[in-house]
Amino acid sequence: MLLSTVGEFKVVKHIKDIFVEYTRMRTNGMDAKAVLNVLRPHVESLSKADREQLAGMIRDHESKSSTGTYPVVRDVPPPAAQAAAPSPPAAPAASSRIQPLKPLTPPTQAAEPAHQAAAPQPASATAPAEADEVIWINCPHCSKTNQRHEVFCYACGQLLEPVKGAYDTRLLSEKTVEPLDSEFFGPESVLVLRVRGSTETFESRPQQSDHEIIIGRSTKGSVLAPDIDLSNKQATDLGVSRLHLSISYDAPHSAVLIADLGSANGSFLNGQRMMAREVRVLRHGDELRLGKLVLMASFRHPGKPTA
Repeated sequence: MLLSTVGEFKVVKHIKDIFVEYTRMRTNGMDAKAVLNVLRPHVESLSKADREQLAGMIRDHESKSSTGTYPVVRDVPPPAAQAAAPSPPAAPAASSRIQPLKPLTPPTQAAEPAHQAAAPQPASATAPAEADEVIWINCPHCSKTNQRHEVFCYACGQLLEPVKGAYDTRLLSEKTVEPLDSEFFGPESVLVLRVRGSTETFESRPQQSDHEIIIGRSTKGSVLAPDIDLSNKQATDLGVSRLHLSISYDAPHSAVLIADLGSANGSFLNGQRMMAREVRVLRHGDELRLGKLVLMASFRHPGKPTA
């Protein structure tokens, strides 16, 4: 029984951790879908019931924040308390806990009666309807109908938006040239980050990752573990957030991209502060500061002679 209680507490804490990071990044100016793309690996590791619970909390937060009233983060009731709740009907408007913020009835295939179809519509009534036309999509997991702008499926809590392509840069019609120096970051290159004043390095290949690489610090018992963990580099004392900065790869332009994740103490590239979710190009020799912790960036090219 004690094990079961501890297990429930652990799941609840994980949901709360994700929700706290979501609200922090939203408060610091990041777009909701951009935040969910960063948190997607952690959200997808949750069970169906936990995703539904998290989706309800996020929708409740967004609803209240639109009126300027942010909810206070409290302990989340364990998913077992919701196990007996009836499953939502097929229509999105009937969902009790994770229904969309503006529930609308999806268009049906049933034909209107003849006398209703022939009834004239006032011009003032038809114009707004066309302007507010809603696009509906099916959830790839449970096939339930959702509004196109939704991020979570109202029925099963599945994330609807794809990760890849969200921040892709359109390929320009430029002539490909051979790289002449270490500035080029190709398919085989390695990104090396070294903490200033230390010989220890962190190596990664963002071009081979299926998600954004996150730099930050881990905390005991939290599910939000960054890919590059700076906790043993005095990250807490130096003001590094748990999810501080993201690294991604722009394949069409052979570039390493970085973006601040709404961190508490900010990110700085060569001394210049980055705005939340502002995308910058990271180059060989750049200085990257997270709070007060400084990282030196360099590119390594296996198989090629170094200068």
